[in-house]
Amino acid sequence: MAEPHELTKQFQTLAGEAAAGRLVIEFDTAERCAKHCDNYISDLDRLKSRTQSMVNVGSFGSLGSATELGKKFANLAIGGPGTGSYSDAIRLHQEVLAAMADMYRKAGAAYKNCDEATQLAIKQQTNKLD
Repeated sequence: MAEPHELTKQFQTLAGEAAAGRLVIEFDTAERCAKHCDNYISDLDRLKSRTQSMVNVGSFGSLGSATELGKKFANLAIGGPGTGSYSDAIRLHQEVLAAMADMYRKAGAAYKNCDEATQLAIKQQTNKLD
């Protein structure tokens, strides 16, 4: 599987293609897919907020080694960017999902623009038949 940053870049590239009208997805389908991405991001936000209470360092005991072990587990849960922690993994997934939602919305807009342009062209041609 590709790295999250690579996936984000790929979806940003696809969003650029969609904005240029070269990637088109039926508007309602694109909106539903983007909404699923948004909902998933919200679900991940709830999980991320729960990580704050996932590890209680004090519950490992008062020995120095126990405190250090507790800190290691806490870092695995809520460590910052680049730590490989659970909350960092969630953040990276959210970045990919946000890029994906943006791509869907731009592809849906491209479909809508293409459809409107086609409708206008047909109307212009049928008006000439009168």
